[in-house]
Order: sequence, then C-alpha cells, then structure tokens
Amino acid sequence: MLGFFLVVFALLALAGGLYWRWRVKIAEEVAEGAAIEWAHLQKHEPEFLEGITEEKFREVYARVHTPRFPKYALGAIASFFVSLPVTFAALSIGLWAASAAGFIPEPVDVADRVFVEDGKLIIFKETPPEAALYYVRDLAGFYYFFGVMAAWLVIVWFFTRRFHARRPGYLRDELIRAKE
Repeated sequence: MLGFFLVVFALLALAGGLYWRWRVKIAEEVAEGAAIEWAHLQKHEPEFLEGITEEKFREVYARVHTPRFPKYALGAIASFFVSLPVTFAALSIGLWAASAAGFIPEPVDVADRVFVEDGKLIIFKETPPEAALYYVRDLAGFYYFFGVMAAWLVIVWFFTRRFHARRPGYLRDELIRAKE
C-alpha cells in the first residue's frame, strides 16, 4: 500500500510540475492579450476605462481569461487519492462499531441461514459449507466499494460547486464590478 501511495504522490508531483509550467505559459499569453485589449479599449472606449488602472485591468483580464478547469481537476484527482486512507479508516471503524453494537450479523449466522440447507450448500454444489462463510465475509468489499464511491462523489460535488461558484463573468461585467 505504501508503494502505491509513493507512486501516486510521484505522479501527482509530476502532474503538478507540468501544471505549473503550463500555468506560466498561459499567464504570459494572458498578459499579452491583456496588453492588446487595454490598448484597444484605451483607443476606442477610454471613458469605459475611467477609474481602472492598467494593473487592475490586467488582474481582471487574467481572472476572466485564465482557464480554471485544470487546477480544479488536479485538485480533485489529488483529493481522490489523499482521501483513500481516511475513507478506508472511517469505513473500518464504522464496520467495527456496527459489528460490536450487534447491527451486523456474524458471517456464520448468515451463511447458515442463507446458503446451507440440510448440511449442503444451496448455491455452491461442489464446495464444503465453510466456503459460504468465506463468501459472506467477502461481501464486505461491497460496502467498501460504495463507501469509496460516496466519498469520491462528495469530492466531485465540492470541486464542481466551488468551480461554478467562483466563475467570473464577461470582461465588461467584471470591469464594471471592479469600478464599484
């Protein structure tokens, strides 16, 4: 498990480095576009830019035109892997607490009631009755799978909500807001 997380963290570090390089290149392109747009608006609509400095314009322009999805996608993917140990620990504690409180029947009781009839397995014809016990114990993987899926859905919900809540408007709208 430790090897898995080391590989994942190495891949995330690589993705973070690639994202940083991409972000620097995009920032240069956005700064170039801001300079062109500033010159255009100064020439054709100088009254619209009253009360806004060139530095503030560049800041607003960058907020509007810088792609935001890669940052949120990288954050969500990193959260998926970082949340795994916490999710597994929470599921294990929950399973242990439910078992200790008697909410979960013992596997031998389930195996006897569901799979064994008159000393023979109902589903598995050529296996000993103990196989039902192993089968019932393996059903816990079902809960772990859906527990991890639920945790990942919460992460996706969080990042998509944050992505859309922080979405900037059009450049003109943001410049009007910046004047206020």
